Amino acid sequence: MITPGNYRNRAELRKRRRRPFNYAAKVVVDQSEQRPCTISDVSQTGARVVLEKDEPLPDRFLLLLSRNGGPQRRCRIVWRTGVSVGVEFTAD
Repeated sequence: MITPGNYRNRAELRKRRRRPFNYAAKVVVDQSEQRPCTISDVSQTGARVVLEKDEPLPDRFLLLLSRNGGPQRRCRIVWRTGVSVGVEFTAD
């Protein structure tokens, strides 16, 4: 039986399987502002990003995957619940 709020029993709609992940990263809001976050799970096509606090984000942003900003992904918000944000990696 599927009950509201029981996400483990919901049908998986993602194109790629996500794997658990716990990695510190940063969201680049604009050139002068970066916000710390944690990537809690990741796949080839997207991730779940957890912000430190519930703040507005642009629909598209750059996700820095290391302290020096080397690896990075352009992201588009797919869903959001409080401080958790589901993103799709984009090419643009």
